[in-house]
Amino acid sequence: MKWFAVNCIYQVICGEGKHTPQFNEQTRLIQAEGIAQALDKAKLNAVHFNPPFNNCTGDKVVWKFIGVGGILAVEEPADGVEVSSKIVEPKSVDKYLEKLRHRNKSLTNQNRFDN
Repeated sequence: MKWFAVNCIYQVICGEGKHTPQFNEQTRLIQAEGIAQALDKAKLNAVHFNPPFNNCTGDKVVWKFIGVGGILAVEEPADGVEVSSKIVEPKSVDKYLEKLRHRNKSLTNQNRFDN
């Protein structure tokens, strides 16, 4: 068996879907004999990865599986192995870097994850 990083793409639909379109790209590790089996397994299990729920206003939130956006064989899961990569071309570098600093600060200030 081998490990594969599979990029699963979902459309996030809240209520009747009358909101700004949202898509969620998730990279999931799947164990399989080969690429074909990993793709089949990802597609079969996609509906179970994100079960629907009701948000704080009672609207049903659903992740509609759109498809697989990519797959990468991970030879040996190990510390520091790359499982996902994307190139970003922001309209504003300053805004992008500010958002990144804010996200980093939020992540590093959360002691509850260290338990």
